[in-house]
Amino acid sequence: MAKILIVEDHKDIQALLHDVLSPTYTVVQAYDGIQALTQFHQEHPDLVILDLMLPNVTGESVLTTIRKTSQVPVLVLTAIQDKQKTVSLLQHGANDYLTKPFDIDELLARVQVQLRQNTPSTSANSEQLQVGEIVLDAKRHAVTVNHHPLTLPKKEYAMLALMMRDPHQVFDKRQLYEQVWGEPFLNADNTLNVHISNLRTKINDLAQDPKYIISIWGIGVRFV
Repeated sequence: MAKILIVEDHKDIQALLHDVLSPTYTVVQAYDGIQALTQFHQEHPDLVILDLMLPNVTGESVLTTIRKTSQVPVLVLTAIQDKQKTVSLLQHGANDYLTKPFDIDELLARVQVQLRQNTPSTSANSEQLQVGEIVLDAKRHAVTVNHHPLTLPKKEYAMLALMMRDPHQVFDKRQLYEQVWGEPFLNADNTLNVHISNLRTKINDLAQDPKYIISIWGIGVRFV
């Protein structure tokens, strides 16, 4: 069971986070910056949910101190809606952020993304995936389409592997980007669209049935 350190001085928010996370995760609580750092070094959490407006030591200082010794995922909670501020936080080590008030389902999804990205896969090096004419051999990091080898850059390979593992799921753009790039989806539409287009074109050039990656207008993409 993953361990999450919640750093939040507002008792009602702290209680809410505890209630929604404790059925699935081990929860450790801290109400100020000093307690946060003490708990962090004692408990070695798998994820930190960090409020910025803290007594004694600010959330920014807590983040800076954590980053000196650890790359544990940090999800920042902030009431600040300043885009430059949030970008600065990401540049200084935060993995993701949510602005208050936040949606519980979105919080849980972002927690799952960060923990999944930080968990080594025990089967990734031995699995072989096949959907139609496409075969992905994770052990050899190789892809073939209609028996023809297909060389892909890292991000396109990761997207293909993700979609092939769940070929009927619709991946929205945010979900796809955050799982492959491992960072928040901030104005990344063009980057993601280019990679999806490149991957689709390369597969279609080799496939007899060029309809594997389907765009769902206004939602995202799925693999069929």
